[in-house]
Amino acid sequence: MHKGVIYFTEINEQKRTGNPGHIAGQKLLKYALWEEYQIDLGKEETALGEYGKPYLKNRPDIHFNITHSGKYAACILADQEVGIDIQKHEDRNMLGILRLVVPEKMIREILDGPDPEKAFYVQWVLREAYIKWTGEGLQKDMRTIPMEQGTSLLLDLEDGYSGAVWSEKPMEIEWKHTPLNLLDSDASSII
Repeated sequence: MHKGVIYFTEINEQKRTGNPGHIAGQKLLKYALWEEYQIDLGKEETALGEYGKPYLKNRPDIHFNITHSGKYAACILADQEVGIDIQKHEDRNMLGILRLVVPEKMIREILDGPDPEKAFYVQWVLREAYIKWTGEGLQKDMRTIPMEQGTSLLLDLEDGYSGAVWSEKPMEIEWKHTPLNLLDSDASSII
């Protein structure tokens, strides 16, 4: 069985200046690489894939991805290419976003279902995790994602949040909470 580990932290909502989610994600990556592999990210050569997804140039066996939304930041490390997405449930233009995210035939199904908000966020995080897995990012029309390619896992998060992981093969996931005060303060622009 393939393995993945998710390092996550909470961002102090009172101290949100700049892009704290991005910074926390970078710090988590640096911390996780050291904890799992004794890799100092500051000394590791990174590169960008075809679509701009970063990777460790000299460690093709280690894959990672970062996400942040609301009070959470998370980083997943895995032994295969991986994508992760977390979204805080907020008041959004659900119909407008659905038109960009899912095929037209799914929109009515989601909006008329028993829990439109949950179905909306499930589709959103699954599709975001997919494009982060492939590295295509927003260059990929999310409405055309082949949902049968690879494998996905919905994350069990607190109410008001949805999350997903996508990879080629199923993974056993381990969670590791990391208090933000344990993370380095110099990781704001690692990659």
